[in-house]
Amino acid sequence: MTMAALPLRAEAILLDTPDQDAMSVLGRLATLFGVAAAMPAEDILQALQNREAQGSTALGGGVAVPHARLAGIGQTAVAALRTRSPVDFSAPDGEPIRLFLGVLVPASATLEHLEILSQLATRLARPELRQQLLQVTKPADFRSLLVEEA
Repeated sequence: MTMAALPLRAEAILLDTPDQDAMSVLGRLATLFGVAAAMPAEDILQALQNREAQGSTALGGGVAVPHARLAGIGQTAVAALRTRSPVDFSAPDGEPIRLFLGVLVPASATLEHLEILSQLATRLARPELRQQLLQVTKPADFRSLLVEEA
């Protein structure tokens, strides 16, 4: 799978949300996913919370990738959220987070799940890309930056 195949639609990107804590961020991601996954947001939120309880999905550098495998969804979905203010998300570098890339995959899609997480981590390790993602004003531009071929 190439990043071009990343299932991130502009409609699944919210920029500069007022969320100020991890629970609010996860709730907003679950709501975004609920439409794409045709599943109740509460079920998605529970799956994301369960995964965070195992350890923070923050990568550092102001980025987190909350993710979960979930029975009952037919295909992988990706959503993005940029908060107006940094959020404490227990990052390994201690830095607060403003860029959240949520990933939901069907329960059976273990390999696809790992590939998407690896590709996102590789792309988001680039400081210049993170800076651009913090500055764009339109969801379509955010998506283009993230999914363009490296």
